[in-house]
Amino acid sequence: MKGGIFITGTDTGVGKTFIAGALASGLRAEGVDVGVMKPIETGCGPKMIPQDGIYLKKMASVTDSLEAIVPYRFRDPIAPWPASIKARKKIAIEKILTTYEKLCAKHSFMIVEGVGGLLVPITEQIDVADLILAMNLPTLLVARAGLGTLNHTRLTLEYGQNRGILFSGIVLNQAEPLQTIADKTNPDILSKKTNVPIIGRVPYVKSL
Repeated sequence: MKGGIFITGTDTGVGKTFIAGALASGLRAEGVDVGVMKPIETGCGPKMIPQDGIYLKKMASVTDSLEAIVPYRFRDPIAPWPASIKARKKIAIEKILTTYEKLCAKHSFMIVEGVGGLLVPITEQIDVADLILAMNLPTLLVARAGLGTLNHTRLTLEYGQNRGILFSGIVLNQAEPLQTIADKTNPDILSKKTNVPIIGRVPYVKSL
């Protein structure tokens, strides 16, 4: 298996990191040499600890450095562009792509997790969608299972496909403990209203 996948979401907090880690762990268990990357992580706090990067590294069981897995990290839990302005640290897409290529050379399959959704600004000129296109990766869309996901998912898919992004599938993640009628009806509606398959439905897990 040679290649990779980019994992994006309809919003922040929809479970991208959890899904990315689960995929990495599953592929590793199947004998695939999988690498992981989260090019930018915000909300690292005063000690600049990339919790998402640490989780991905653990789930993939890789020896790659955190500096390679998370080339850019910022203290504040805001979008990368304003976070970089506040930190007075410029984000260079060239550095992200160079680091990505080095990881690709070490692993058979790469899982790259984005930050927020497609239109989250990385720099003044570049959004997450631009990074996906630069990496030339098929994309897995993680969405909430409940109320609101019909609009958010369809908007994300329509914008991304118009930009030329290839979506390989949708994962509906139940982020809330109580399943609602929307959780139950959304999969069927999305299947009828989009041309991207729902390839996973993840139930709420209390321990997570």
